[in-house]
This record gives sequence, structure tokens and C-alpha cells, in this order.
Amino acid sequence: MKHNVYSSQLSSTHAIYNGKYSTMKRKLKVAFINPPHADWSLANNMTYLMMQSHYHHYGKHPDQVEWLPAPYKFNEYQTVEEIYNEIPDADIYLFSSYAWNYDICDDLATYIKEVQPTAHRIVGGPHIGTHDKSFLDTRTMYDFICQPTKPGEVFMEDFINCYIDNDGTVEPADVSWELRSLIQRRCEMPDYSIYEEHFDYIKETCDHAYQNKLEPFIVIETTRGCPYKCVYCEWGGGIDTKILKKDLDIVKRDILSIKNAGFRDAYLTDANFGAFEKRDLEIFAFAWQNNFNLTDISTMKSKDLNRRKRLIDKWFEIVGSGFETHSPEYSPSEGGTDMWRETKHVSIVPTVSIQSISDEAMAVSKRVDLDTEDKLELTRHIEKRCREEGFPVPALELILAMPGSTLEDFYRELDIIWSFKAWGSFRHDYMFLPDSTLSDPEYKDQYDIKTVDVYSDLADEAGIDNWGSLYKAKKNEFKTIASCYSFTREDMIEMWIMNHAGNKLLQDIYPKFEGQISPANFGKQCYKTFKQLPGFDEIYNYVDDLYNPNTPMKSIKRINDHQRTDVINTFIDNAAPAIYNELFIHTESEPKRNVEWQL
Repeated sequence: MKHNVYSSQLSSTHAIYNGKYSTMKRKLKVAFINPPHADWSLANNMTYLMMQSHYHHYGKHPDQVEWLPAPYKFNEYQTVEEIYNEIPDADIYLFSSYAWNYDICDDLATYIKEVQPTAHRIVGGPHIGTHDKSFLDTRTMYDFICQPTKPGEVFMEDFINCYIDNDGTVEPADVSWELRSLIQRRCEMPDYSIYEEHFDYIKETCDHAYQNKLEPFIVIETTRGCPYKCVYCEWGGGIDTKILKKDLDIVKRDILSIKNAGFRDAYLTDANFGAFEKRDLEIFAFAWQNNFNLTDISTMKSKDLNRRKRLIDKWFEIVGSGFETHSPEYSPSEGGTDMWRETKHVSIVPTVSIQSISDEAMAVSKRVDLDTEDKLELTRHIEKRCREEGFPVPALELILAMPGSTLEDFYRELDIIWSFKAWGSFRHDYMFLPDSTLSDPEYKDQYDIKTVDVYSDLADEAGIDNWGSLYKAKKNEFKTIASCYSFTREDMIEMWIMNHAGNKLLQDIYPKFEGQISPANFGKQCYKTFKQLPGFDEIYNYVDDLYNPNTPMKSIKRINDHQRTDVINTFIDNAAPAIYNELFIHTESEPKRNVEWQL
């Protein structure tokens, strides 16, 4: 594997004093770039704050380093040059690469390589791709690569130490977790509050978010690591499988610092929140009692149904009734105080992560979880508690076409969605993340997995407006599944179309046929009807090309340059009379029966 630079020597333009960096009059400048998934969302720069604090506490030369404020005004940037202008003339540029931003990162790194070739460009983040060598081979705009999911804090500690000690020369072998290094130093959870140390910066970003009506994105980490090895997840035991815990008092200080800076909630990055039951419940209760929400909680993986139920019940005990609780809302003031006021609204929207109802698919994915029967029992339990406490019905999170699942499994999931009336449910496109086991050629060969290259426009999701910034011209390429041992490409085309038609069909048409035909058979009959109607061929041919490896790459979120949901919904509206007619004919020939999903 070739990389453009393994090490470089600073030129005279960098003002080396007497040939020694350690005696320079100017500090070493470090910059960080982490574009968010959309221009209406605030950039998450937690990693950057963590690296700063770590080096301040543990680095050899903390006084010789200047950490430039990380750009966060992605709603305003029209070009990558504008991002660069926020952080010009840095000596080191750090890029946090994810599935939603690597196109922007790559373009900016390429630009910096042209205008400032002596600067070091380093990429990290969970979506780099050690399993997908073809992905890595194209990252020639970077000089160094931090191994995915590995601690960037110790990487940068070693890198900066080497840089200063060796007059600007850094060898990959000398840096922990560098892709070409054997040094694998652990990074324990910090014994200081990161947000406390960077209060002014996070308050500045929070103010910008509210002033510009952006999603005020910030994350909090109380544990790091995951002992499981789900093939579709980049963690995959990323931190030596051992879970590291942050001190409880430090977590509480983090929460209060984030709140006092103006944020109303924080995304929790813990992979298995609740695994340390007493500790994690205390964290949840502390946040709630201080009018602060922990969101996007990924609960513990466990095959113990009773333990999972107990955790859910204790959370509801802490939260209480949804319509009697309050959620903090930001109200800016000149003095920076009185930023919080109480508003009565539902602040918790549960999502139950099912992935697939196929036990075989879960086994193939090495997902440690309840079996299907227990998974549905847990879902029903959560639904019951939500209704009791006044919270919305939970959405069901599924993954489209997991290897091991079948077309029949796909339609059975319509039964479940209808049973719970979970209209917020959706199936994720099955993305082959570069650093997940899913991308390993041996794994794909084992299950006869065929993939195709697709892309996702960063400005094409329904309800997302990225057309006012550089996002309108950006797209991220990735691989998705076209077929495997358990379903054909034709099955995949059918599942893709019905995935985007299912909720509308169930909501708008199925109620008139409830009790006469099951949701699964209803979906199958709808698809048979679709195939006979004008306009279907256009949709089918697009999706057929999408999953054909011999055709040009297409957007997975659009159909002929229009949002996929809009196209399919319009087709259903036009097809509704024919669907009704065919279903009336079909159901008249079948006996009446109760089709509610039975656990």
C-alpha cells in the first residue's frame, strides 16, 4: 500500500530557530476538522477537545503547542477554501473521518496538500477502513492514518512529542496506533472534565447553534469500548474489547459543564449503556434531575430478557410521566445566565433496535442479542410503558436485507410494524463500512455476498436542506449489498422498493383490510399490483441499475434525481385505486381472520 508521505522535514518557511523546533519562538499550530452530517447540525468537536486536554496533562511540551479553534460554522461555508481560511498556516491538520463527511475531508486535505505541502495531514475516525484496502489506497491526500476506533489522544501525544523532539520529522513507527506502527498504547478515561476545561469554546458553539437554528450537537462519553464483534459495526472490539469507565464524579461535572454552556442535551456515545447497572442509572438520574437529556442511548446488549426489562423499568421510574416532566430549553441572555426555562413537552422518543427478525441473520452478523421471540416481548414491554407514561410509541430500527435474512423475513417485519403502529420505523441501508468485518473479503466470500458501489448525496434526504452550503456539491460513496446466499438481486430490488413504500401503504390503505389479510401478505399483494401499473417500470429500472455492478454508480437515496420517498409516495397515490381493487378481489376469496401479530 502506497502513501504519498511517510515523513517530512519542515522547510525554512516554518521559522525553525537554530535548526531546532524545541527552541522555536512560534508555537506548533494544530488544527482539527470534523464536518457534521448536514449543514443544519453543529459540528461535534469532542474528540478535538479530548486531544487538547490529554496533551496538556500528559504531553512533553504542552506550552509549545497552540490548538487552533476547530471550525464549526458549516452552515456558512461554500467551499473547502473557506474552511481552510478559519485555520490557515497550521503545522498539523487533523481530520475526523466518518461515512457522512469523508468527501469533504478528502477535498480539504487535497487542497491543503496543494497550498501548504509542508504541513502534516492526519486522518482518523471510525470509518477509515483496515478491512477495505481499496478504500485506504485512495487516501493519498493524508500523510498519516490513525487506526480506526483507536485512541487518538495517545496518537497525537506521541506525534507531537516526536515532531518537537525531532525538528519536525516524524516516523510512523514511532507513533502509537499509526497504521504502520506496532506501538499500541492504551488510553485510560480522563480524570478531569474535558468540557470544564473548554467551557468558553463549547459555549461559543452552542450560541452559534441557537442563533442559526442549528441542531445543537454535542456528545458525551462515559465509557469507551465494546466487547462484542457485530460485523456491521466499526467498533468490533475496537478498544481491545475491554470497556473503560470514566469516574462517576467526572461524568457529573461533564454534564453540568455542558448544561451551563447552554446545551439542552447530549448524544451518549457509550456502546452498552446500562451494562454497569448501578453506575449508569445514577448517571441517567443525575442528568434528568438537572434538567438535562441524554439522547441516542444505545442500551446494553444482553440475552437476559429480565435484565433488559428491569433496566427499562428503572429508567421510566426516573423519568416519570412524559407529560408531567420538563425538558430544558435554551433562552439566550446577554449575561449568559438564566439560559434555561422549563417547558412541558415530551423529551424522550424511544427507538428499539431490532435489526432483523431473522435469528439466522443475527447469527451471521455475530450480533449478541435476544432471540426474536424475546426481542418482540421486550419491544411490547417498552411500548406498554411508553403508553402508560405518556411517551410516543417507540420506533423500530431495522437493517435492510441482512445476510441470512430472506424476502419472507422482510415481509414478516411489516406484521411487526403494524402491530406496534410504529410509523417512525425505518430500515437502514446496509452500508459496508470500510473498517467493519462486513468489508472483509473472506467474510463476503463465506456468505456469497455481492456488493455494489453507490453514493449518498449530502443534500438529498427528505426534510434535509443542505443546498445553502458546500454540502450541495458533496456526495459520499460506499458499498451496499446486492445479493447473498439467502436472497437474490431480484429479491433485493423488491425489498428496496417496498422498504420505502411500506409505512405509507400500512397507514393509508391497510386499515380498510385489517382482519382480512395479514400485513405481510398485504405487502406482497401490493407489490404484485405495482408490477402491473404505469410508472412502475421507471422505478424498477432505476433500482435494477442501482444493484447492477455493470452499470454506473447511482444515488441510493434518489430515483432519477428525485427523492426516493417522494417518487414512491406519488406512485402509491396514483396507484391507490388499482391497489384497492386488487385487494378487494383478493380478500373476498380468503376467509376472514384475525391477523394481529402473536408473540
